[in-house]
Amino acid sequence: MKKVFYKPQDGWVGDVIPFYDNGEYKLYYLHDQRVGGDYGNHTTWNLITTKNGLDFEDYGVSLSNGDETEPDRNAYTGSVIKDQNGTYHLFYTGHNPNSEFCVDGKPLQVVLKATGTDGMHWTKDVNFKLYGDGVIYEKFDWRDPFVFFNEERQEFWMLVTSRLMNSSEKKGGCIALLTSDDLVHWRYQEPFYSPDKYITMECPDYFQMGDWHYLVYSTFSEKFVTHYKKSKSIEGVYTSPIPDTFDGRGFYAAKTASDGQQRFAFGWVPSKKDASDYGDWEWAGTLVVHEVYQNDDGDLLVRMPQAIYEHFNTETDAVPEAEKNCHHTGSRFELESPDGLAYLVLDELPPQVLIEAEFTDWKEVKDFGIALRTDKVLDTGYFIKFDPFHNRIVFDMWPRTEPGFFQWQIAGDKPQMIELERPFLFSRHDRIRVKLILEDDILCLYVNDAIAMTTRVYNFKTGHLGFFANEGSVKVHNVKLKTGAKD
Repeated sequence: MKKVFYKPQDGWVGDVIPFYDNGEYKLYYLHDQRVGGDYGNHTTWNLITTKNGLDFEDYGVSLSNGDETEPDRNAYTGSVIKDQNGTYHLFYTGHNPNSEFCVDGKPLQVVLKATGTDGMHWTKDVNFKLYGDGVIYEKFDWRDPFVFFNEERQEFWMLVTSRLMNSSEKKGGCIALLTSDDLVHWRYQEPFYSPDKYITMECPDYFQMGDWHYLVYSTFSEKFVTHYKKSKSIEGVYTSPIPDTFDGRGFYAAKTASDGQQRFAFGWVPSKKDASDYGDWEWAGTLVVHEVYQNDDGDLLVRMPQAIYEHFNTETDAVPEAEKNCHHTGSRFELESPDGLAYLVLDELPPQVLIEAEFTDWKEVKDFGIALRTDKVLDTGYFIKFDPFHNRIVFDMWPRTEPGFFQWQIAGDKPQMIELERPFLFSRHDRIRVKLILEDDILCLYVNDAIAMTTRVYNFKTGHLGFFANEGSVKVHNVKLKTGAKD
């Protein structure tokens, strides 16, 4: 089975640093082998390339990390830029927890640099070390440099994850700005963005699309998520659309790249401890790629990359096996129960599958949606719930936790998996079109080619496909199951 979500055999995908170059996307990523059982330990920059977000070529280590005596014992996130002479410049974060790289017992972070001629092989500049200045910016949070050429100012800009000096411990996070004429000498400027909201804002990314300028960053203090903001000028006020995210908890540290026509967001879906749905989210995981595009208001929408959609080229039969309060009319069916549950259960799902369906005419309904890897009565499995009352789409599973000794110890106070919900204004839609990929332990949902929700699904490895409505009615159309090409 050919995978649509990339993961190296000997490790995990951490932060992705995408760079479009010579007809392909170079995807540098933090390769995490979880050395010593720890996360982000002795990370290297590895390289894969792709032209479409589906087919990848693996080049292994591109930028090695340093040894125990060097500031880049851990080589962390940064960016790549090519100058007018064709030289590639790689800026990255160095981190070393050993005492000689610490102040007051806390390790410093430093921006480092390497250059090359092909974007694959690098020579480190051992004389380049750029620390937080200790005047505008703290020295401890100083990472993830993003470098680009500002056409309006005709100079290079660097955005850096940072914190303001003498600021709030919880809300001092900012995105620092430095400027340069030659990619070597840098001037510290006032922050590019400082909203007084977060501990830090990781993996900053900036791009312009049409008349709009976009700032992308990831947070872990308000919630674990990748945000974006938009502005009509590079230096203007960056405002928050609703929603201002590409995905939910299961898609982190996303950065974008474009070939001039399409733009993709490259992030990772975290693994969970002990490979269990009940385990804590971990750092690093598997690559997930979304296509990002604009609506008329300049908001960014998310849809499945076309190459991934076309990978699923073989339609399979969806055979009904159980139902309750279900009325069939040709190729569609209606689920209706005024005071309880209505459902239709189809046959078992393969390990990798694309599910398509449409919902219309939801009336007086508490919630409705799709059951995955469920049994024939929807007692167990995973559930995508459309919740019109709360204007949200949520992910749920049952059981939500390991049941306790008493009957009521089943996490019944959690209405769903609380990290996984996406806003959705039902009044703006008369039809909901779903595209949903299941691949082994990853679920990736797209709704109306506008929003996405990605997560891990470990505990239930097999089971049926189902549709349900709770206290009300909904019509379901055009259900399709498609499998993909083999290796």
